[in-house]
Amino acid sequence: MHKYIIFIGNNESRIIQKETAPTDIIKRMKQQGFRKHHIEVEAENEKEAAEKFNNFNSGYLDSLKDYSGSFAISAVAVIIMALIYIIRTW
Repeated sequence: MHKYIIFIGNNESRIIQKETAPTDIIKRMKQQGFRKHHIEVEAENEKEAAEKFNNFNSGYLDSLKDYSGSFAISAVAVIIMALIYIIRTW
């Protein structure tokens, strides 16, 4: 298994094997407008690394969607409780 680094640009991404990526390639990628993603993927090849990365992102986005939905429901409940309190104190 090899470790892969993912670089994300505006409209594309690049996957580079970490063991074979010297620092000058990483600097060049940053100069071209790519940014290094915070995770590294262990995989047999680039295709498997891309699949694992996509699966990670899908799971992360699903978790974020669930969290934001719960937060929105809580915020609405607090607003309704505040309105009821204000109306009763008048």
